[in-house]
Amino acid sequence: MRLVRLAAGGLLAGGAAVGLIAAGLALALARQELPSLPDHAPLRTYVPALASEIRAADGSLVARVADENRKFVPVAAIPPIVVAAFLSAEDRNFRRHHGVDVSALARAAAVGIKGGTRRIGGSTITQQVVKNLLVGDERSLRRKIREAIVALRIERDLGKDRILEIYLNEVYLGSGAYGVAAAAESYFGKPLHGLDAGEAALLAGLPKAPTAADPRRHPARARERRDYVLRRMAEDGVIDAAAARAFAARPVAVLRRRPAEEVRYGWFVAAARRSLAERLGPAVVGRGGLDVRTTLDPRLQDAAEEVLRRNLVRLDRQGGWRGPEERLRPPFSASTVPEEPAGAAPWRAGVVLQVGRSARILLRDGRTVELAPEGFAWTGRRTASALLEPGDVVLLDAGPKPSLQQMPEVEGAMTVMDPRSGDVLAVVGGFSRSRSEFDRATQARRQPGSSFKTFVYLAAVSIGYDGSSPVLDVPIAIDQGPGRGWWRPSSESSGAGLGLIPMRRALELSRNMASARILNDVGQNAVESLLRKLGFELPSPMPMSAALGTVETSPLAMAAGYAAIANGGTMVRPRFVASASSSGNRIAPSSDWGGKGARVVDPVDAAIVADELRGVVQRGTARNAFAGFPDPIGGKTGTTNDNKDAWFVAVAPNLVVATWIGRDDARPLPPGASGGHTAAPVVREFLDAVRDRLRPEPFGVPEGATTQLVDPKTGLPSKQGIEVVGRSAAVPSQE
Repeated sequence: MRLVRLAAGGLLAGGAAVGLIAAGLALALARQELPSLPDHAPLRTYVPALASEIRAADGSLVARVADENRKFVPVAAIPPIVVAAFLSAEDRNFRRHHGVDVSALARAAAVGIKGGTRRIGGSTITQQVVKNLLVGDERSLRRKIREAIVALRIERDLGKDRILEIYLNEVYLGSGAYGVAAAAESYFGKPLHGLDAGEAALLAGLPKAPTAADPRRHPARARERRDYVLRRMAEDGVIDAAAARAFAARPVAVLRRRPAEEVRYGWFVAAARRSLAERLGPAVVGRGGLDVRTTLDPRLQDAAEEVLRRNLVRLDRQGGWRGPEERLRPPFSASTVPEEPAGAAPWRAGVVLQVGRSARILLRDGRTVELAPEGFAWTGRRTASALLEPGDVVLLDAGPKPSLQQMPEVEGAMTVMDPRSGDVLAVVGGFSRSRSEFDRATQARRQPGSSFKTFVYLAAVSIGYDGSSPVLDVPIAIDQGPGRGWWRPSSESSGAGLGLIPMRRALELSRNMASARILNDVGQNAVESLLRKLGFELPSPMPMSAALGTVETSPLAMAAGYAAIANGGTMVRPRFVASASSSGNRIAPSSDWGGKGARVVDPVDAAIVADELRGVVQRGTARNAFAGFPDPIGGKTGTTNDNKDAWFVAVAPNLVVATWIGRDDARPLPPGASGGHTAAPVVREFLDAVRDRLRPEPFGVPEGATTQLVDPKTGLPSKQGIEVVGRSAAVPSQE
């Protein structure tokens, strides 16, 4: 017995000695760290990273963009049940301690002395705030000491409520959600005040392991954590034991996937955000709470998205029906119908139950609809039984008259610009941004085909050509220089060409051989110089085939290039942002975001080419698309080899609309696709839809230019001819 007492005494003495050593070491370390501790004063006014507000040109709020999905909620507005759940889970003594759990700190010190490598735990909520915002998360005794000292200080200076407010708005809760408000919407699709105790407990169980306990990916682990928090809440008297058991009996029920932040005008918002990030840096945009006024015209953006989407569906249907999305085995129920593909909204997915002349289809929402023959007439099949089988999963426009749909493989883009300022009024980067965030209007680089010829003709006018200048449209071979061989542009369907024709007619009919001859006469260097002044990025040296549009560019760059023709010769830099301010102070002048630049083309030269582009619409490759169009407008079609790309660029003094249609993998478009038959009708439909908002204005005749009547086929003066713009005899061309 005496030996036992001696052993126990020895252990107590040893433990006391270890404790004293640990305490002494901790005190020494604390004294050493005091001079270098971070200043906690900023936490008095600290707010989490704030979203920037993006506004349209009319001042209406379009979107809030942020690096972290967070909605700041004052502590007074956070429901007590949510606060109680987190206190039970993370720091049940929060209201009683002064920032540090002394026993937990002692355990951490002991681990540090022993050289342990396991994670040091036991932090209070106050310490977590200090770790996340001030001292970092290094796993060391030194960091733990620093954290404890600062925690004591902020408890003294900030108070409990402020600390809770910071914590509950900063804490990461998985699935990209920061703070309790964002997490409530992410997991349950409801605001904080709509949560019950079970849902609050599920959120409170996430801070320890937000990824490992993600309720979507690991529901069993999430349930284990939730039930643990419910037991703690019962022990703390927040809820009674019966309620805790009732909530624990429920399955983990969260939304199937995190609801996307539905950003209206997402294409434009993304482009504006890229512009902001280039100028200010991504961190300022995503965390700085900017107030941004853009150049967006919501009416034009809505119309552009709707028209482009509708036409992509129409064009894709020309390739025929590709079959169902997938096939299910019976029995069929609404719960077995898969979700719609990204970007399919507002179409609905459904499973075919019966087929005959019509088809009976069960939708995901439990409704059953009938697909009549007129709803799939575009497939060329007369009966549903010739097209579908029971178990086929299909997409439907489930309106009053359901119609069969399929996700188009064809893509497209549209840019609408005010050439007077460079302001981008609308931009659409594809069929659906939910399907692909790649912006084909600003980021894609595709061959523009014959729509690029306009700049060759502009260079020709700058050295004295005009619309009546005769051009030989016959086969030509051009020596490209040492080691580069001969270039022989292909002839059109007319074989040997049209012979001697006016330059105006060559542009109207988009003649390849005539365009190549003009490039050869003007000189490759002169054309390349002009293109670079207009802002185009080109290979060096530029190939001769550029006359036919074999260089690659974007619809945005094409719109900017044509803008210089529309506005009388001034180069513009596309502008998405009109102004940006922080706390009411403008942080960059408006000129920093783009806009008008230097004059690079003589106004008379620009007027001559603009008038020639009107001929393309009136008598050329775009005449069918614009038949009966009531307003004066010019434009140019473009089609690349094998019909891989179709373009049309429309111009007027107050607008430029550049549209591209193609496939991302550069496979050919359906047979018959071309700039005139495919892209130009899209622009015509858009302009018809917005005529009351954006009506093309007529081109004027600048000083130094004149009008005259000419025969459109010969270019010679004619009293019965067309009125064209030319250069006054007394005024030479100026570059």
